[in-house]
Amino acid sequence: MQLPRGVRIKIGAPQQPGYGPAPPSGGCPEIGVFGWAHETACDQYYKCENGTFSHEQCPNGLVFDDKSPVYDFCTFYWKVDCGKKTIEPPISSPGCPYQWGIFPSGDCTHYIKCAWGQPNVTDCEEGLAYQDETHSCIWPDEVPGCDSEAIVGFRCPSQITGLSSKFYPFPRYPHPNDCQKLFVCVNEKPRLLNCGYGSAFNLESYTCDALEHVPDCKIRY
Repeated sequence: MQLPRGVRIKIGAPQQPGYGPAPPSGGCPEIGVFGWAHETACDQYYKCENGTFSHEQCPNGLVFDDKSPVYDFCTFYWKVDCGKKTIEPPISSPGCPYQWGIFPSGDCTHYIKCAWGQPNVTDCEEGLAYQDETHSCIWPDEVPGCDSEAIVGFRCPSQITGLSSKFYPFPRYPHPNDCQKLFVCVNEKPRLLNCGYGSAFNLESYTCDALEHVPDCKIRY
């Protein structure tokens, strides 16, 4: 899904924003972009852009924040403690409870990112499941209602034998199809791990090792 033409999502903080009283309309610095929190509304703010002062409204579902903005000086409402400040009620559209936000999709391995009321179904990283409380993807065994065995594609053996027992109480097992991955059992629930760039699972030690020490693992970058 592409955002409407002309819409940009900023990554990282805008240049030199801040909190505190906003300057008068004629007191903006001539160079730079600055933002100030509104006194009573969490989803409004004051902005100075190259000498021009303005009173801004965050898109629905976003509030003012200069630390981790996702659009202009605004971030998701659940990232900010608004205290007693007001916030506009949700404006919903098909698939989006708010016009902006991250929401569950009904499928453990996906979530929905909304921007300007347009839903975009997004995959969790392989082996993870979406948790709505944190708005992030985590181990599936930590998400109620998600089947970690189905998501990971592995069932922890009832008996721990061989090199796996060396790592008790978190036995590990090789992935049958990918020499850079392994399964680790936590409380008898599987988790999928990746050895990472330049390394592979060594069947002699049951640890992640440099690729040159795992000659049977053929990886091309």
